[in-house]
Amino acid sequence: MDSQKMGRRIQEVRKTRGITQSELAQKVDLSTKYISNIECGFKTPTMDTFIAIANALQCDANSLLSDVLDVTTSQESGLVSKKLLGLPAEEQRRLLRMLEVMIDETRSK
Repeated sequence: MDSQKMGRRIQEVRKTRGITQSELAQKVDLSTKYISNIECGFKTPTMDTFIAIANALQCDANSLLSDVLDVTTSQESGLVSKKLLGLPAEEQRRLLRMLEVMIDETRSK
């Protein structure tokens, strides 16, 4: 597992939530230094610690592992599809045209 990628994602979510390393450490009963080591990729948390961190950050495990799981891409595509279906038909068509252009540009590189 790529501990650095997972650690960066934990840090991103923590900062987005406005939580300091110290606050997260308190919530999961760990030292601030250990949280720092996880975020820097020096330590890989145990499953129990990982779950505690996800719960403290109020996010799902896939969000924290999105950079290291291959299956996450298809899950994210499914989420985008659900969001797209929730839009009015004209907006769906507009976004799909934009996406087609972006995909075509990527393929031509």
